[in-house]
Amino acid sequence: MSTEIITTDHLSKFYGSVRGIHEVSIKVPAGGVGFLGPNGAGKTTLIRTLLGIIRPTKGSAQVLGYDIKSDINQVRDRIGYIPEFNTSFIPDMTAMKFVAFCGRMNGLANSESKQRASDSLYYVGLGEERYRKLGTFSLGMKQKVKLASALVHDPEIIIADEPTNGLDPTGRNQMLELIRNLQTDQTKHVILSSHLLRDVEQTTDYAIVFSEGEILAQGKIKELTSGRRTSVSVKVKYNEEEFVRILKSKGFEVWDEGGFIEVKKSNDTEKSIFSTAYEAGTEIRYLGSRSSTLEDVFVDLFRNKEGIK
Repeated sequence: MSTEIITTDHLSKFYGSVRGIHEVSIKVPAGGVGFLGPNGAGKTTLIRTLLGIIRPTKGSAQVLGYDIKSDINQVRDRIGYIPEFNTSFIPDMTAMKFVAFCGRMNGLANSESKQRASDSLYYVGLGEERYRKLGTFSLGMKQKVKLASALVHDPEIIIADEPTNGLDPTGRNQMLELIRNLQTDQTKHVILSSHLLRDVEQTTDYAIVFSEGEILAQGKIKELTSGRRTSVSVKVKYNEEEFVRILKSKGFEVWDEGGFIEVKKSNDTEKSIFSTAYEAGTEIRYLGSRSSTLEDVFVDLFRNKEGIK
């Protein structure tokens, strides 16, 4: 049995001469996956194409084995979608009525939609507020309502498009915890689409990086970060510019990050740092290793794409 929940083959969408996505061929594995890239990179266009909201210009795609062109109703039955914006909210409608209505729109009977709406709102932490009007809800609460409405018909896949946008740190952490729990407690497949690298790194194991409608990279996050920009972090007491100049003259890749001098790790890096400090007439205040993160991968990919050294 295939472990991919979504596959696309040269999927493209153009708006006249404007490219939304171009020749996207991916295999989205089961579990938690991050769609990562800046705003306008093509993430939302791909999601809307998979949901049948917009039709592709060319190419094909399958969701859980169902074709997005011929079997779109079966596709939608199996996906819970959390859109980025709150345009569907009716201020005078209660959270309970809204989520139950979403259930009925997904084919549930009236009584079942009410029961599942109540269960979903309790799951996201809004059980006590389920009869409050949506117009009185904070942004964080509205995001939880959207999650509840995506869960109400018990889909196999949850697609969350920028679910932490505009949230304060507490609301952001709560949303990310719910997304993690969907994978562990509810055994859902989750696709988190975000321009926030830490959100993806904290909630998923696999990332697909988008840029200008194309795929820059894809793979397990551990594999993407392995061997990339592993560096030694250094602080010196004085003569920092001379210290950096000598390191560069020795062929080391050096950059500034968060007030630290970062030196790309290679053989005898630490030994060379101490000898360079002596040559520069300075002393080492701090020295420690720094492992690569998803942010490093992201920066490297875009630096290489733009031809920046």
